[in-house]
Amino acid sequence: MPPTAKEKRLRRRRLLTAITVGFFIILLAGFIIPVDQHVRALGYVTSDQYAEVRPPRAGRVEKIFVQSGARVKEGDLLIQLDASEEQAVLDEAKSRAEKAEAELVRREAEIAEEKRRLAEDIAVANLKLSNVVSRLERSRELFNRQFVTAAALEEDILKEQLTRAELAALTNKDLTVYDKQIRVLSQELDARHDAMSGAEVNVAAKQIKAPLAGQVLRYEFMVGEMVRPETVLFEIFGGTRLIMKLRIPEQHATRVAVGNPYSARLSSFRGLKNVYFEGRVEHMRNVIQSEGQQTYRVVYCSFDPRNFNVPPGTTAEAKIYYGKTCFWFFLFGLH
Repeated sequence: MPPTAKEKRLRRRRLLTAITVGFFIILLAGFIIPVDQHVRALGYVTSDQYAEVRPPRAGRVEKIFVQSGARVKEGDLLIQLDASEEQAVLDEAKSRAEKAEAELVRREAEIAEEKRRLAEDIAVANLKLSNVVSRLERSRELFNRQFVTAAALEEDILKEQLTRAELAALTNKDLTVYDKQIRVLSQELDARHDAMSGAEVNVAAKQIKAPLAGQVLRYEFMVGEMVRPETVLFEIFGGTRLIMKLRIPEQHATRVAVGNPYSARLSSFRGLKNVYFEGRVEHMRNVIQSEGQQTYRVVYCSFDPRNFNVPPGTTAEAKIYYGKTCFWFFLFGLH
């Protein structure tokens, strides 16, 4: 028999009740079920001692001394940039410094000779004065005895006065002039040496050396290419411990803190079954960096390679977890 109207209404009520109860159960479950909140980041595995090698100044690559995979010591020469102009400036600065030094030595020798001659002239003038004074005394005695004339006595007096004046002129000569000349020449020599030191620094800046010992990863550049301070030429991986270096987009940087866990998938271990590596954030740089139109913050994380051979420089995609939220907030982006 077909159901009656009453039975139809009862079935509809039961179905509506079941749907309503199911809806509230699903809604409640969505608020109860926790979902991990995470920020996606890109980066790579590196070593605890790491350096990016950039040219301190713009220049053209003249010679490359190491390639990727080579191990270097601290201070090893990596690249020689063209330093012909800087070397020419250095040679000119050295030439000027040598001329200034030669001029100082020459003038010091001349002044020493002039002082020696002055001392001799003073000694001679003292002898002359002693002789003239003795002769003047004899002339006065003879004049008193009327053996010489007054004109002869006056002539001896004049000679004595002239000799004293000559001696006074020699002894009163200003020797500080010599000191001033030496001081000026010394200052000029110091300026030449400063210019030479600056030129040597410019030449040395064209020699790019390893800041630490480790394994080299070379970027793409070639001999004859113009490189600038923003150009990364090499990465050097030193030390014994591996770490994970990740870039977090600036809009999510405030959500990450030291101690947050992460899970990363390395490009070298992708396949039918992905291998995930875990660790925690250990350090965050306090500056926002940029590359092109992208701005990001760099974080350094612990990394355990387990039993895998993970070479430095291996790229990674990571999720950094910073908390939990309910399923509905996560689904509608309200976290």
